[in-house]
Amino acid sequence: MNRSSSNWEKKCFQCGLCCHEKVIVGKDVIYNLDAYCEYYDPKTHQCTIYLERLERNARCRRVTRFKAMFASYLPDTCAYVQWARLHHIRFAPRRHIRYARGNLGASDDADAPASLNSL
Repeated sequence: MNRSSSNWEKKCFQCGLCCHEKVIVGKDVIYNLDAYCEYYDPKTHQCTIYLERLERNARCRRVTRFKAMFASYLPDTCAYVQWARLHHIRFAPRRHIRYARGNLGASDDADAPASLNSL
């Protein structure tokens, strides 16, 4: 990893939201709190293999500058999104974050862990 990539990676708050299955419905992004990557620790809300995640987990994707600019599934609390907004290059539509347990058809913010509600 080069220096530029390393500095970019250090921006991440490691909130764990990227580890959850998500679906976009209209203006909402619904995160399923019961469906997450096998390397996600629900107690700490963090990836247990964060530094090696891209090599060890084929489903894990790097959040690039392009994604920070255009990926509408990234929440406003994401460090990469905040960086893009700071540089006036965030072009993705704003979406409401919703949380679900089990069935993605029924979202309920009250089910979100306190640590995620504060994001």
